Amino acid sequence: MKKGLIASAALALPFAVSANSKLERMMGDPNQWVQQSGDYAGHRYTSLDQINKSNVGSLKVAWTFSTGVLRGHEGGPLVIGDMMYVHTAIPNIVYALDLNDDQRIVWKYNPVKGGKYPGGETMDRVISVMCCDNVNRGVNYHPNGTIVLHAADTSVIALDAKTGKEKWVTTNLHSGTGKYGVSASTGSGQPFIIKDTVG
Repeated sequence: MKKGLIASAALALPFAVSANSKLERMMGDPNQWVQQSGDYAGHRYTSLDQINKSNVGSLKVAWTFSTGVLRGHEGGPLVIGDMMYVHTAIPNIVYALDLNDDQRIVWKYNPVKGGKYPGGETMDRVISVMCCDNVNRGVNYHPNGTIVLHAADTSVIALDAKTGKEKWVTTNLHSGTGKYGVSASTGSGQPFIIKDTVG
């Protein structure tokens, strides 16, 4: 059994290393914003210099996009190639906008289906136990073409960046879990991606 696990890990290692190095290269490209903080160090810095001290005072709004959801927009959009990925507070909708086509909505994903999140909780139940408002701190990107969302019910959802279709879904904590039977749990943090691990 141990030999099989070691062999599996060894086979997976080259992909994991290449995925991480590709993501790091993308983080180094100032025309992309592939992580909420820009990079693993959380610098929130770009070397783009089109906006600077001499012209910042004369900036004008070029375009806007309304998600239709109020409250709790605490994470920024991602920009990967010509696409911008925007998320909302509850119900945690994700939009893909084409930056070369007047910000046309390419796809929209809502994790709440039939009134429930993937883990089975209703939106009202999740809202009733959330602290700190109905916030969401953003989506993140994996270089295999995946947008990862941490939804309010603690579900982690992998979406195809081109189509918005679910690749996989897992829920971290269901009601009734554990020795004391958790009544409900919520999540608002951004997923953090290192190699092929989502945390």
